[in-house]
Amino acid sequence: MDEALELFSLSGEEILIVMADGEYIGALSRRSLFNAKRYGLKVNLSEIAEEIPSGETFPGLEVLRNPLGAFLVLKETPKSLITLKEGPLLQEGLFKKETVKLKGELKTFAQILCEISSELGVSAYFVGGVVRDLILNRPCFDIDVVITRKVQKFAEKFARALQGEIIKKSLFGTFKIKAGAYIFDIAQMRWEYYEAPARLPRIAPGPLRLDLFRRDFTVNALALCPVTGQIVDFYGGVADIFSQKLRVLHVLSFIDDPTRIFRAARYATRFNLELTKTTLRAIDLALKFETLNLLTPARLRNEFLRIFEEKEPLKAILFLKKHRILKKLFSLDPDETLFKKAFHLAEVAGLGERAEIELVALLLAGSPEEFAKLELSTKKFESYQRQRKSLEEKASWLLDPAIPVSEKVFFLEKFPKELLCASVSFLDEDFLLRCFKHYFKVSPGLSGKDLKRLGLNSGPILGKILKKIRAAKLDGQIKDGEEITFLEKELKNGFPS
Repeated sequence: MDEALELFSLSGEEILIVMADGEYIGALSRRSLFNAKRYGLKVNLSEIAEEIPSGETFPGLEVLRNPLGAFLVLKETPKSLITLKEGPLLQEGLFKKETVKLKGELKTFAQILCEISSELGVSAYFVGGVVRDLILNRPCFDIDVVITRKVQKFAEKFARALQGEIIKKSLFGTFKIKAGAYIFDIAQMRWEYYEAPARLPRIAPGPLRLDLFRRDFTVNALALCPVTGQIVDFYGGVADIFSQKLRVLHVLSFIDDPTRIFRAARYATRFNLELTKTTLRAIDLALKFETLNLLTPARLRNEFLRIFEEKEPLKAILFLKKHRILKKLFSLDPDETLFKKAFHLAEVAGLGERAEIELVALLLAGSPEEFAKLELSTKKFESYQRQRKSLEEKASWLLDPAIPVSEKVFFLEKFPKELLCASVSFLDEDFLLRCFKHYFKVSPGLSGKDLKRLGLNSGPILGKILKKIRAAKLDGQIKDGEEITFLEKELKNGFPS
């Protein structure tokens, strides 16, 4: 590392080629090397080498749109680079200008942005996911906007113009606005740096290029000018969208902010993106230096909650399993089949967000301390363990066909649904599905008030009668509408006066 730092100093370059025994390993960024040294990471240079576009001939200037802003020439020995610092590549006009046509409400929002920007004398851009989704022709209701300055005045005017309201102001000076179905985040252009892995960043005002570089992936490091509809793409995000690649902006991205790994799980599965070599190296580094364990329970829980907002959260969970993220955080390692069964049951049961978090904890946490990683109490863990033991003791009883369905249902419905889903490894999946779909929803068809109107006296007996009617329904003895006939038969002598 020291030798590489000296070479950077002597050459004045931002990128060096890493070779080993005549074989090309990758490109080394001054920024990544400096931060690795600053964090005290003990790494081989090959671990923080990054990939850049390469080829036998130079295909054109567009290839320089990548996080390193360089192109590797393979035909020469040793390998050589063409970078943005060289020759005519500094001429911005040589880059192809990509534009999109704004439609509908987004066009209206763009017009409002232009009017307020002109009034305040600032520049404003749509950035991040809204630009990505616009390219993919997908709807987007969370819209990020960056401006050069006067962010508070801008946010206040924008909220009034939209007839919305500012609902939150963050520590980083960003403003969240709710207007109808849309949420807007208004922020000043800035750059950031991390004092240590997994800490919140320090920020300072900066240009658009650095504002985009501080983001998680190239597909999100895009801006859109509301005046011209032109896409600003410094790092090759548009090309990565169309080639379905998920690429970090630099190899220490997950060291800086481990929550980006969970975003990788969401984006890769939502958009069917393939992880690049640099992104895989970034995951390896995060696992090696255990930066995931530096996340607070609140931040970790929040990332899982965001996964559950996905259309297919199971895919993101299995992504985390495949890339060893879950194993790094928790001691239990359920197989893919168990995850699929548990999540299918959870979907049928209609678990809410709180219950889904607890389901994940039940599947993964082997100790109270691991349970607490998701902001769940250790007392709840102990309670779940006692209840799980009760279920395990009754597992063979639940499989006995001689036991009436009603007895099994009355036993199981005393337990939390998330625990039943997590216990599918030893409980009968088909019976649990029938419980969630039907048995747990069966009602007596009569209420205590109905029984009183029929002449029965108040007291505990009413509850027992209703349970008896429900049991008869569960066991197939009667159907809906046959409750009173069944009750008359059971009481034999008719209703007491």
